Amino acid sequence: MLDKITSRFVKLTEIIAILLMVLLTLVVFAEVLSRYVFNYPISFSTELTQLFFPWMIFLGTVAVTKNEDHLKITVLQEKMGRGVQLVMQIFGKAVMLIFSIYMVYASYLLAQAVRMQPLPMLQISKSWLYISVTVSFTFVAILLVLQIILLITRKNVEMKGGEVQ
Repeated sequence: MLDKITSRFVKLTEIIAILLMVLLTLVVFAEVLSRYVFNYPISFSTELTQLFFPWMIFLGTVAVTKNEDHLKITVLQEKMGRGVQLVMQIFGKAVMLIFSIYMVYASYLLAQAVRMQPLPMLQISKSWLYISVTVSFTFVAILLVLQIILLITRKNVEMKGGEVQ
């Protein structure tokens, strides 16, 4: 059941990130078309791009965390026994969790520091740029906690490429 909840949660963040990528592409295309074909730049396109890009990237980190697509070196882990591999995976996820919690805290402080500064054209707070990190790393932290729980509670696990499956 925990696997299904996690999968649906990640799928939702992937869909939102894909929609943001489509919107980002449309805004950039419209800006290029408007500027070079009609000689009339769209004044707010740069700010929309600045707003959509971090949200798209940081929401994508949720899927990367779920699918174990982040960069990691498993040479030492692959040489160890099953129990040690499991402990190393839990330790790695715990380190990622600590980093994620720090990122939530630091990005929240940054968002609060710029909350009174508006984006010139859109007239919305600059904190919307930085809160994307807070939201995304909150999701990543939740996902890591769920993954640690799954690693601890699974009795029968298979090893594949240094990863507990």
